Amino acid sequence: MGRVSRLSQVFLFFFGLVFPVLSAFSAEIDPQYRERVAALTHRLKESGLNSEELERIFSDDRVKLYPQILGRKAKGLDYMSRRFGLLTRKSIERGQKVLADNRALFSKIEQTYGVDKEIVIAILRIETNFSSCVGSYPIFNSLLTLAVIENRRSAWAENELAELLRISQKFSKDPLSIRGSWAGAFGIAQFVPSSYVRFAVDGNADGMVDLFDFSDATASIANYLKAHGWENDRPEKNRQAVYAYNRCDNYVAAVFAYARAISGEEPSTRRQAISR
Repeated sequence: MGRVSRLSQVFLFFFGLVFPVLSAFSAEIDPQYRERVAALTHRLKESGLNSEELERIFSDDRVKLYPQILGRKAKGLDYMSRRFGLLTRKSIERGQKVLADNRALFSKIEQTYGVDKEIVIAILRIETNFSSCVGSYPIFNSLLTLAVIENRRSAWAENELAELLRISQKFSKDPLSIRGSWAGAFGIAQFVPSSYVRFAVDGNADGMVDLFDFSDATASIANYLKAHGWENDRPEKNRQAVYAYNRCDNYVAAVFAYARAISGEEPSTRRQAISR
C-alpha cells in the first residue's frame, strides 16, 4: 500500500510538471507525440529557457511535426550532378560569374581566412544554388520532429532546437518564421543553429550576422572551414574540413569536383587544395 502511494505521488508530481505545457499545445501536434513533446519542453525549461516564452511558442498552431522527413539520406555525386546539374556548362559558368561579380569579396575572404574561393563558391552552389534555394521548412518544426520522433538523432536535434530558441530570444526573432532545410539548416550557408553560434561572422561589417546575407554567409563558410583545420597545400586536411561541413563523402567529392571545374585551370601548387 505504501509503495502504491509513493508511486502515485511520483506520478502526480510529474503530471503536475507537464500538464501546464500539455494544456497549451498547438492543436497541430498529433496526440500520440504529445507526451514526448511535453518531456522535451520541460527539459528546455530546465536548461534555462524562458518558461512563458516556451508556452507561447508551443501553443502556436504553426508548430507541427513532419514525419515525412524521417529517413532521408545524403545522395551521391552522380545524383547531385543529375538532380542539380552541378557539372553542366551552365552551372560551371554561373559559378565563374558569381566569382567575377564578387571578386573583391572573395579576394578579401581568401586573404582573411586562407580558404580557396573556389571551395567557398562550390559550397554556396551545392547548399543553396547561390541563395535561390534556401529551403521552405520552418526549421523549428524540422528540429522538433527529429527530436521527438527520430531516435537516432533526437539528442542532436534537441540541442539544436535549444540553440535556435536561445538565438531567437537573444535577437527577439520569431523562431517559427525561420525557414530552411528539412534537417534544420538555414540561410545561404545552411548552418544549423549551433554552427551559427560558433562560426557565423559579420562579413560586411554592418554589425549584424545574417546568414541570409551573401557577404555574411560567404565569410561564415570560410570561417567554418578555417576553424575545422583548413590549410593551403594540405589536401587531406582540407578534405576533412569540408567533411566537417557535411559528413558525407559524396558531398566532399561534389565540392572538390565543382571547385576544380570553375577554376578553369589545372591544379598548381597553390591549388593542391582542389586537386583530386
